[in-house]
Amino acid sequence: MDPSISPTLHLPSLPDISNLEMNFYETSFFRPTSSTSPAPQLPPPDLVREMSKAQGLKVVKFERLNLVVKFGHPSKVKLEEAQAMWAIGQLFPAKDVPVPELFGWRVDQGENFIYMSLIKGPTLGEVWPLLTKEDKKSICGQLSQMVASLRRIQQPSSQPFIGSINYGQVQDIYFRGGEEAGPFHTVSAFNDWVQFTALSWLPMSERPVDPYRSLLPDICKVYFTHADLHLYNVIISDTPSCRSIMGIVDWGQAGWYPEYWEYCKLTIVGQHNHEWRDGGWADSIVASCEDEWTALSEYWMWRIP
Repeated sequence: MDPSISPTLHLPSLPDISNLEMNFYETSFFRPTSSTSPAPQLPPPDLVREMSKAQGLKVVKFERLNLVVKFGHPSKVKLEEAQAMWAIGQLFPAKDVPVPELFGWRVDQGENFIYMSLIKGPTLGEVWPLLTKEDKKSICGQLSQMVASLRRIQQPSSQPFIGSINYGQVQDIYFRGGEEAGPFHTVSAFNDWVQFTALSWLPMSERPVDPYRSLLPDICKVYFTHADLHLYNVIISDTPSCRSIMGIVDWGQAGWYPEYWEYCKLTIVGQHNHEWRDGGWADSIVASCEDEWTALSEYWMWRIP
């Protein structure tokens, strides 16, 4: 896509997740292999559960069908993730941001099932130690362009909004299991909730003096954000001589966040003492936010008593 073009994400265009069943018949899964072959059908939830037991995973692969099914309780597998993948696929048809192709979803026996294309290849985390410096520069450069593409997406309103892709509550795992979060119409309100959530388990009278809230800026831009762009959510090609990004997966936390959120989530979750941050590679993907990183890192540790 032309970098000068800023796509706009309109709420009415999103698939309706109040539907218990959805098929995207225009996608590759539903294209028959021949004129005489039966119409393809997504595997039913009971079969997915059986495969899950056999594979020991909650993300089930049907290799022959080029299919992955992610399923679980709605608190962990949200249909907003399906909306995010669908929207990114529609906004960037030229694969400026490569996402799994969304085939459909099911809601069955209190669980959500999201059906999507299988992106083959190792994760960046699996091969990072094997990559040359040039490989790492290339991959990080590609990721930087993808983050820049996501940041071109415009909200339909000029008023900043922080929340899910469908303008609901914030989906980030930081807030899950605690107080409901948002949606927020100011960055300061979001930051206040980040602070509150960190110590929500303590009575107000027992909370320590907080030196970190002032490190979170109350005036900054709001961008569409993956919010979980770590090493194991980036699938790359399995060709040592020519590494490229094949896809970005796990969009369950995606939505609208302050500009510092992508950098902090890129470098905090599971990657505190990794070359990814310490070697400056993450800084080549998105501008570093050191003060915000310090604050959110502390808050993250405070969340668990």
